[in-house]
Amino acid sequence: MSSRFPEKAEVPTIKAQQHLLQIKLETLRLLISNLPSTLPVGLPDGPLRKYFTDVDIDPDEGPWYSVDRAWTCVFQGTEEQQLALITSGLDGIGLVQHLFDWIAQQPGLAKYDGQYLTASEVYRVNELIILV
Repeated sequence: MSSRFPEKAEVPTIKAQQHLLQIKLETLRLLISNLPSTLPVGLPDGPLRKYFTDVDIDPDEGPWYSVDRAWTCVFQGTEEQQLALITSGLDGIGLVQHLFDWIAQQPGLAKYDGQYLTASEVYRVNELIILV
């Protein structure tokens, strides 16, 4: 299921970037729905709950920067630390998917290649889930 993520030049239009984001989101939903039931349960005070819920969109920065901020706070560790974030339950990896789904619907995401950049982060989560 894993494939390389396209270079920016391969998806130069907003429409192509939107399509790429939707494909990556569909893959994420499928991967999450097929995660093993033996995964540990996410913690209510864990980083996914803390950073991937109640995200404020700064009107000057736009939606992409809100996603990037959450991503940077949570997924900037070793692969082992990142894999430990693939958890189940209400406070699990589904929170990341919900934020990505919500951000994908926000006006202004296309500004500054936000759809392409969001798709790249969705892709990275997908790649982690594949390793579980």
